[in-house]
Amino acid sequence: MQLEQIVAKLREDYNVAGMSVALIKNGEIVSVEGYGVRDAAENLPMTKDTVMPIGSVTKTFTSLALAMLADEGKLDWDEPVRTYIPWLKLNNEMLTENVTARDLMCHRTGTPKYDLQAIYAAKDDKEEMVRSLEYLQTFAPFRTKFMYSNQMVSLAGYLVDVLSGKSYEDFVRERIFEPLGMTSSDFEIESLSKYEKASKGYVFANGMFIEPPYAHLGAFAPAGAIVSTAEDMARFALFHLGDGSWNGERLVSEAMLNEVHSHQMIGTPYFWDFEETQCAEYGLGWFTDIYRGKKLINHGGNTNGFSAQMTLIPDEKFAVVALSNATSSFSVNALGHYAADDALGVEEIPDWSARFNKVFSDLMSGAMAGMQAKAEAKVPDTTTTGPIEEYAGTYTHPAFGKMEFALTDQGLAGTWNGLPAMLVHYNYDAFDLMLPVLGAAVPAEFVLEDGKIAGLSVVMEGTPGIKPEFFTAVG
Repeated sequence: MQLEQIVAKLREDYNVAGMSVALIKNGEIVSVEGYGVRDAAENLPMTKDTVMPIGSVTKTFTSLALAMLADEGKLDWDEPVRTYIPWLKLNNEMLTENVTARDLMCHRTGTPKYDLQAIYAAKDDKEEMVRSLEYLQTFAPFRTKFMYSNQMVSLAGYLVDVLSGKSYEDFVRERIFEPLGMTSSDFEIESLSKYEKASKGYVFANGMFIEPPYAHLGAFAPAGAIVSTAEDMARFALFHLGDGSWNGERLVSEAMLNEVHSHQMIGTPYFWDFEETQCAEYGLGWFTDIYRGKKLINHGGNTNGFSAQMTLIPDEKFAVVALSNATSSFSVNALGHYAADDALGVEEIPDWSARFNKVFSDLMSGAMAGMQAKAEAKVPDTTTTGPIEEYAGTYTHPAFGKMEFALTDQGLAGTWNGLPAMLVHYNYDAFDLMLPVLGAAVPAEFVLEDGKIAGLSVVMEGTPGIKPEFFTAVG
């Protein structure tokens, strides 16, 4: 496979400013290269040591940290979390009393994603974050359905703090980064300022690269806050192709490493169903697939301005890591499939770029259809029940924080936990809550009681059956 040509094609097909790629074959790192630019305005080159967020690939570090604690006898994967955190309270008694670290890491609590909480209501204090989880609704009964949840993985990460006596971040630095020589890996977007070769993140729109604001994850760090390089991640991938040791030092037992790589829960959040994948399930912080008859473990990651993908085929001692400075780009997934097919000796490799572009197009078509249906359902020429100035004010929620709005020439403009937000009138007392950080909008509706505004009802999670969250009016 001509990797350079494949990356060039993907960058063009998906409008990606830069990618950094590491390739491992037969248990050896054969190449680590940067392609394109890390800063489009300054035309600075992407390199093998360019630092970028890896998003949810962070979850593979969290599972490894917990596996290390399990080796030490400090954690039992199947012991209720309340054994270690007695004050834990989740959505219902069944979940609270019985949820285990295994449940948290293989996404079988029935709690949906609640991405808006992770972006707009991230708390820096981990205990405060954990206490907020009781307000998250569940979609499915406990242990019945795969429901990907950053919050539940963050709770699992908090166990590292509780059981190790040090912060999750320090534990990962000391027990994983340092032994593997991952010298350019750290936590949180803010840490990018330390690195000369940090990348800008981009959204491609209207024929140009636009820099979205970085996402601060705070206490949700165990779900997606690591920043790293293709060079560092090559070491991490190579470690996972081994037996749990590195340079003669045992970091985790081979049995425990195999455990995190093994099937734990039926179901996957993939947006696609390719015939080449005979089985797509989830392990402990890893997707665990059967691809063309071979076990393939992987994880992707997306955060504002960046996408990442790490793919391993253990039997072939193969791995590929792709980091990009493009928001939610399937280019990294396509590269993983191209590289995997090459490693498996596939003679006629599919046009993975086109196939993933079709996945993206279908998703966009669905979104556009939803927008069209909403536009058609709008009742024209309506007004709010009361004077619009009365809708300005402060609204609070115990898990999702504070929204503040003031009446301006543009309408009800303000902030949600300090991040910009705006309410655009839809009809009657219904509005669209515009969220510039994500370039998205969600439905919101004011609730009146006895003619006075009692609060604001906001759709915080798009999963069917999850009710809107109520922000109480203050004052």
